[in-house]
Amino acid sequence: MEAVRLLQDAIRFQQALCDTTFGQELIPEASPVLWYGRPRPNQWLTIGTNPSRGEFLHRDGTLRTGQDQKFYWRETLSFEDYLGNEEALQQTLERASDYFESGRATTSWFGKPGGAKLEALLNGMGRSFYDHPAAVIHVDFFKFATYEQMGKMRTGRDWMEHPISIELLERTIAYIKPIRIIVLGRDNCRALNGFSTIGRLSAYPAVTYEIGRHDSDIPMIGLHMKPSEVFVGLGNGYDSNGLHYGSYAKREHLLKIGQAVETIMDEWLVDGRV
Repeated sequence: MEAVRLLQDAIRFQQALCDTTFGQELIPEASPVLWYGRPRPNQWLTIGTNPSRGEFLHRDGTLRTGQDQKFYWRETLSFEDYLGNEEALQQTLERASDYFESGRATTSWFGKPGGAKLEALLNGMGRSFYDHPAAVIHVDFFKFATYEQMGKMRTGRDWMEHPISIELLERTIAYIKPIRIIVLGRDNCRALNGFSTIGRLSAYPAVTYEIGRHDSDIPMIGLHMKPSEVFVGLGNGYDSNGLHYGSYAKREHLLKIGQAVETIMDEWLVDGRV
């Protein structure tokens, strides 16, 4: 099964990373996170950076267990035993697949049903993480949870864009076979080939977008923003239309941003600019 092989290769990369100086940044017993949500046909795919520590640990650093547990925890299993333990591998895949179905999603990042964050942007585009069956699935560039945010680590970006990390991402995309890809964050956009058009939204000039096609010919949107970490670098000011940057984080505006990006994407596809 390709999903199991993909997981095993991710575990092998995690094991190799633990033997580097970067290994101290990793939460070593945290399982690789292949995806958030259940893969199915005709999905949209959002791409973020990497799993946060909060997916595995409480704020005080203690392990999420019981009803609070979101993903598989390797505990006392060695990497070698994990690789050969069919039950553990299947539990890892299932916990990742039922992330939204089970109500365990981190809503402070993804957003609640009918709420703000990334979910609101997707709602503006006519999609939702919480549809049944799921219309959107999320993956990360780097499949491993770290104690600190990747952007705060000196070599974080280097490991994110390591050839094996990129290969795992591309294999994940090939496995899911999405019909549209949404890349979140300027640096993540730069790390993927295929974008050919760049612009800003007239109604929301702080939103820079890119449009193109993934190497597999899937239409691809890039946003130089993460709706769940909205414009943290813009400060406490106003855009050229007089709208306060803080307003960008509200559901009503994220819906409009999603609608605007979707309209631009549709026009780009109709015009045949491939």
